[in-house]
Amino acid sequence: MNILIAPDSFKECLNANKVARSIARGINKINPNHNIKEIPISDGGEGSIDFLKKNCDGKAVKHETENAIGNKILSEYFKFRNSKTAWVELSQASGLSLIGEKNRNPGLTSTYGTGLSINHAIKSGCSEIILSLGGSATNDAGAGIFQALGGKLLDENNKQIGRGCESLIKIKQIKTPKYLNNIKFQIAYDVSNPLLGINGATKTYSSQKGATLDQIEKLEKNIFHFSRIVKKDLKIDITKVEGGGSAGGTAAGLYGLLGAKLTNGFQLIAKFVNLEEKVELSDIIFTAEGKLDSQSLNGKVPIQLGKLAKKHKKILVCLAGSIEPPYDNFYRNGITAIFNIQNKPISLNESMKEAENQISDISSRVFSFFEKIQ
Repeated sequence: MNILIAPDSFKECLNANKVARSIARGINKINPNHNIKEIPISDGGEGSIDFLKKNCDGKAVKHETENAIGNKILSEYFKFRNSKTAWVELSQASGLSLIGEKNRNPGLTSTYGTGLSINHAIKSGCSEIILSLGGSATNDAGAGIFQALGGKLLDENNKQIGRGCESLIKIKQIKTPKYLNNIKFQIAYDVSNPLLGINGATKTYSSQKGATLDQIEKLEKNIFHFSRIVKKDLKIDITKVEGGGSAGGTAAGLYGLLGAKLTNGFQLIAKFVNLEEKVELSDIIFTAEGKLDSQSLNGKVPIQLGKLAKKHKKILVCLAGSIEPPYDNFYRNGITAIFNIQNKPISLNESMKEAENQISDISSRVFSFFEKIQ
């Protein structure tokens, strides 16, 4: 039997490589003689650097930058061999997992550190930047990145505004450095949400980054003001672009500020490994995600993989640490069966500590059933 294992990471718990190994270990307990292909994958967000290191010719470049609250950290981006292209993963510098819960405030957090990473790549000779989004701690519409690259977001006194979404309301004028016209930017977005509205960046995702209910409306107002200044100064409407809400509006912001091209991150990643061909050659596919819920429908890995499985009439099993109904939404998108990895009532902290064993255990039980009905 040809088995494809293509999971995403479990946020703040396990990277995609560990999830894939855990699934494979569970399957091998039942029968070690099947042909297993492990492709830990990403929707373009967290884990994309790990994916590239494993599947592409190039190297990871380590450098110093800042996290979303301005603390110095070491990070890395991926530079493709014999190319002037660098892949920068936003979560490597501006990720939610890099700051403690007490410091999570999307009104103050900034993508500035990701901008420093991009600047490092440009200074090393790169003229094309692929920026993958997802897992951000921010809601600043990429303003911090723009500032780190020398961009000016000026207030009524012609001074640079501060960092973070709370400062966006002060913008009166935008000035873009001329050198950025020579840099090609491509954004690999992880969700299809727009910038504004009930399904937008702020109202969908800012609460999980630490925003209070009272704060959400203020942040939305600030983002709206920012979009109006972009339209006034740069003649670009950033409010309607698909995927613009990714990473706290970073996709929309850089679409306007830098003329970035927006691309679905999963589709970009999938091309590197000919994923559709591997789906077509598989008898059964296993995927996984930390939480399967309504937000997954906006383009997360299980749904994207489900579309390929449905197209080629393949069995797709999805494992998750948490599952929220209605389940029909997932089945309609090509997922055959969904299983919670927890086999007993335990706390979230306990579940995260036991995640590898839980994934391995459910994989064994699920695969044993499917092997018998083949």
